[in-house]
Amino acid sequence: MIRTFLATMTLAAALSFGQVSAHPGGHGGLPITEGAALGIGASVAAYLVETDAGLGFGKLEPTWKGLPDDAVRIHQKGEGYYIVSIHNAGEGRTLYVLMSATGDVYDANFTGKFEGVN
Repeated sequence: MIRTFLATMTLAAALSFGQVSAHPGGHGGLPITEGAALGIGASVAAYLVETDAGLGFGKLEPTWKGLPDDAVRIHQKGEGYYIVSIHNAGEGRTLYVLMSATGDVYDANFTGKFEGVN
């Protein structure tokens, strides 16, 4: 289930952000911009409204779609990865999305803590 989620998000990101990639394995190894990382994070939140990706929290409420741009931020950036935070003020919760520097989505949670990263 998580592999399907990751493959779908990688493909969606490639289509949405026009990255150079003709295959679902990422963005050709090219690093994405912080702006693209923010867009991917917002797309993950919207995707999780429609799909239970098996991450332990089920589907998100519809309020996670269409959040304002300032609700999405770079929470942490390290060598080879981004953690993007998406804050839903209406729910008072923040979703964190871990992705590679090339835009491959690895995980999402509400703690911002990812094993092996922080």
